[in-house]
Parts: sequence; structure tokens; C-alpha cells
Amino acid sequence: MPNFEPIADQKIPSAILNTLLGKSAIPHALLFLGMEGTGKQVAAIKFAMACNCLANSASKSSLHSDKGGVLKNPEDEIPCGDCISCRKILSKSHPDIIEIKPSGSYIKIAQIRDLCEILALKPYEAKIRVVIISDVQTMNAAAGNAILKVLEEPPERTVLILTATEQSDIIPTIASRCQFVRFNPVSQTRLAEMLVETKGITPDSAAIFAAMANGSFSRALEIGNVAGLKKRDWVINEIESLSLEETGKCLLLAEKISKDKDEFIEYLEILKVWFRDIIVFEYHPDKIIFFDLLDKIQNASGRHTKPDLLLRFDAIESCRQNVRANVNLRLTAETLLLGFAQNQ
Repeated sequence: MPNFEPIADQKIPSAILNTLLGKSAIPHALLFLGMEGTGKQVAAIKFAMACNCLANSASKSSLHSDKGGVLKNPEDEIPCGDCISCRKILSKSHPDIIEIKPSGSYIKIAQIRDLCEILALKPYEAKIRVVIISDVQTMNAAAGNAILKVLEEPPERTVLILTATEQSDIIPTIASRCQFVRFNPVSQTRLAEMLVETKGITPDSAAIFAAMANGSFSRALEIGNVAGLKKRDWVINEIESLSLEETGKCLLLAEKISKDKDEFIEYLEILKVWFRDIIVFEYHPDKIIFFDLLDKIQNASGRHTKPDLLLRFDAIESCRQNVRANVNLRLTAETLLLGFAQNQ
């Protein structure tokens, strides 16, 4: 388990975390930013292991709320994965490694109050207690104010790791008290490799699913099957048959694809690859991603002009920005599809 390198395509976050562990620089609060499926949770668990691994000097260090901990030898940062501490953390049975996730759609005040009661006590056995709060952007106002008090007066020998998708979604006073670590989307090449390794699918199929996953390994796992291809084929067929003469059909499709935010983003990624392939087909047909739809792409290339396709790319990107800004999903989808229909 060498450092944080196994975290796919996250060299900069890995380097930051290794540096924090190797110097007197462990802060009382870290904020891991990045889309779902980029390794934030894995990194948080590995960090907790490295802080408490009994086989390296992290276990001998002390953590102060103002100066952080000290590792005697940077080369000893590696969590062994074998000692009793590492095994407990991996099995989620360590009493001082606390994970908090949304209860339903939100992290509620009751969850943070329970956490505060625990933090009022000394760690039971860990040298450094680690609290991992996932999807901190889902905190309601009361929970946000409660965790802010913890950040303002951090408990001794305790590190809080918060995870979120976007900094803009978090209460500014919370973000300002954390050190940021940004996780990038995983490259399509690495996603494809991981799908081949974990699911045993062919490299060609893995390349298709990786293109649809928008940099998220968890999303690639979800769509990396026959059902994922059926979803892709369905939305492409629906989009290619749109017409302003059937406005009702446009509105009904908009309602269907906008019911779930994550699924809506997935549809947008599929359409982006679809229109990209239509443009690429004219110049480099050997480089299309949806290679199994070659005949459909060839037919579509005769129906769409390059200016129209570029406008569609812009419309999809604008739509993605609206989704991230929490604009009404259905209205956003309706605007996109009516625009597509107008240029069919």
C-alpha cells in the first residue's frame, strides 16, 4: 500500500497528503474537493491509516491543534495495511475513526451533536483521531453552525476531513477554516484501465463506458454494463428524433431525463460524446468513441452541420453549469431539448 499513489490519477492530492504526513504540517481540518468517484473517500481512509499505523513513525507523533503532527522519517509514511490499527480502520471497526454521511438527503444537526459529545472525550486508542464527514455540502444550517464551532475550537489529537463536490456549495466560514485538497476527474484512459481490471470487460467496451462516466470511477462502475449501453442508445435515439412539431414530446423527454441530477449529468455526457463523434467521423472515423454506433454516426453526420454541432456543445456546457448552480432541472432540460429540436 505505497503512500497514496493507488488513488487513480490524483498525483497532486497524493503529493500534498504525503507532504503533510512527512512534515510538521497536519492541519486540524482538511477539505477534499472534487466530483463523486475521484477517490476522496479512499484518500481519507488512507490518511487515517497513515496517521495511526503502528508500523511507522506516524503512530509515535503527536498532533497539536495549532502546529500539527511530526513524522520522524518521511519514508515511513506508508500505512502498512497489516497492523491491528490499519486492519480496524479498513474494517470500519476502529473506535476513533468516525465517518459521518448524509442521513437521507442531509447531514442533520443530531448527527453533529452526537459527534460533539464524542469529541468532548479523549481518543479511545488512536494517536490521532480522524473524523470523516462526507458530502458536507448537504449540511443544513444548524448542522453547519455546529460543525463551525468544532472547527473554531478543534479538539486535541483530532483531524477533521470534510469532503464536498464544489467549494461554492459550502458555507464560506467552514471552508475558510480548512486546508483544501482538490481531486481532479479521472482520465478516460485510466477509467478504462480500471474497468478492465475490476470488471473484466474488453478494452473497447471499457473505453465506451469511460467516456460516458465524466471522470468518475463510481459512475463508470454503475454504467459499465448492458443496461448502461441501453440507456445510451435510448437517449441518443430520443434526441435524434426531436422535432418542434412535437413540442409535447420534447417536454415529456425533458421531464424524464431531469428526474435525477446525477442521471441528468450522465445523459449530458453521453450527448457530448455523441456529438463529438459526429464531428470527428468526417476527419478521423477511426477515432470515434462510440465505435459500435458507427452506422448511426455516419447517418447523423449527414443531418448535422458543423456550426449546429458546435452550438450543441455550447448548449450542453451551459446546461451543465446550470445543473451545478442548482437551477431548476426540468426547466434546464426543456430549454436544452427545445433548442435541439429547433435545429433538427
